[in-house]
Amino acid sequence: MASGIYVAMGGARMQEHRLETLTNNLANAGTAGFKRHGTTFRQVHEDTARMGDPNQAMGLHHPVRFLPEDRLPGQLDERFTNWSEGPLKQTGNSLDVAIQGEGFLVVQSPTGPVYTRNGTLQMQADGGLVTQQGFAVLDPDGLPILLPPDAGRLTISPDGDMMVGEQAAGRLAVVRFDDLQQLERLGNDNYRPYDPATQVAQPIETPRLHQGYLEGSNVNPIETMALLIKTSRAFELNTRALQAYKSMDDAAVQKVGRSG
Repeated sequence: MASGIYVAMGGARMQEHRLETLTNNLANAGTAGFKRHGTTFRQVHEDTARMGDPNQAMGLHHPVRFLPEDRLPGQLDERFTNWSEGPLKQTGNSLDVAIQGEGFLVVQSPTGPVYTRNGTLQMQADGGLVTQQGFAVLDPDGLPILLPPDAGRLTISPDGDMMVGEQAAGRLAVVRFDDLQQLERLGNDNYRPYDPATQVAQPIETPRLHQGYLEGSNVNPIETMALLIKTSRAFELNTRALQAYKSMDDAAVQKVGRSG
């Protein structure tokens, strides 16, 4: 088999991973609080001509093998989250809240506390404050927030204190983490630490909240669309090269068969 087929195959696989990431980012360009994904790739191994070099095997997944899959020049290393802030968008809805700067709201999912920057909140008939998924929004003590229904207009101060009319109605918990890359993306703009023992939610005493606003996605639709087109073309070129190498191999097999 032509050795170039591995290069084309590896290139197509990497572009496929990038396409998946860009497509997901573009689909969430209008999602409040969404943080775009990025991808990094790395070389699988160095030049195999250095077989006698004891350092040649450094970083190999399979240091003693050179099978076809080992010949692929690169592979997906990781997908990471870009935590840059999105723009603040005014909605005028008193139940919408945006976090400026670092921080997450704390909500109660069926599997435990999770964290989000999507401040699209709703109030249930009993006064419970919940997210769009119906998860209860928690206060600093880890308790669900209950607003007194029909007591007046809700006011949320920049530090998270809530008033309904003239009545105090609790406080939004806003927390931070030391290493944001150690947060697992759960979908619906929710996150949780991969290892809660090492990544502990730390309360922010003076958060900067904006009532009547939502943080927009940090995805740039125009830039993402341009990258999507570029990546699609690169994927197509790699698949064409793959087909060309396959045709060369088929032709070679036929010639060898006839010569025999």
